[in-house]
Amino acid sequence: MKPSEVLSMRECRWVRSHLSEYLDRDPSAPLSAEEMTRLQGHIAICERCASLSDDYRETSIALRQYRQSSDAESIKRLSESLAKLTSTDETSN
Repeated sequence: MKPSEVLSMRECRWVRSHLSEYLDRDPSAPLSAEEMTRLQGHIAICERCASLSDDYRETSIALRQYRQSSDAESIKRLSESLAKLTSTDETSN
């Protein structure tokens, strides 16, 4: 494995471990400006992490919609988002 591939894998792991804090803007665990820039820069160049970020975002939207109305369509969207997210996590390990 090339050194650049090892660094990329480490960066992907770091991004995955901080993605929730980034997307949720969690005030109890805020990212520094440097960390935000690092994460955003990586997502801009890494297709796999960008896809994971999109999946998390879609799940978050589905959860908010579910909280507002628990109709069958919202439950279906939530289930689809969660299934997509868990399949992405399994393939990235």
